[in-house]
Amino acid sequence: MMTMWDELFRPLEQIDFVPATNIVKKDDEFAVVLAVPGYTEEQLSLSIDENVLEIRAQGAAPSENEVYLRREIRQLPFRYRVELPERAQVDNISAELKAGLLTIRIPLQPKKVIPVKILGNDATKSIEA
Repeated sequence: MMTMWDELFRPLEQIDFVPATNIVKKDDEFAVVLAVPGYTEEQLSLSIDENVLEIRAQGAAPSENEVYLRREIRQLPFRYRVELPERAQVDNISAELKAGLLTIRIPLQPKKVIPVKILGNDATKSIEA
């Protein structure tokens, strides 16, 4: 059984890593932004399965020619999953890696507006679906 002390001092490679993430929803777009400094486009991959976006990264192995006196910057493998809204247009997703941020933009289909006539009232109302 692992004690709290063991948990605090286990090697970093054994810790489940998830990068800092922002998820932003606008009227016409859903964006996922991950902080992935140092990762290259070749290390990152995206996939969608049943309306779930999955972002994966391969870690970078330290160079055998380097001797670290201190090593705090690591590129660990990770897997991050987020469920997309029903209105997501998964065929039009774009991704950009810039200044250590991976920004994935998912356009949203316009909301449907359905005119509704309320019985006993002459006014027609609209509701969003």
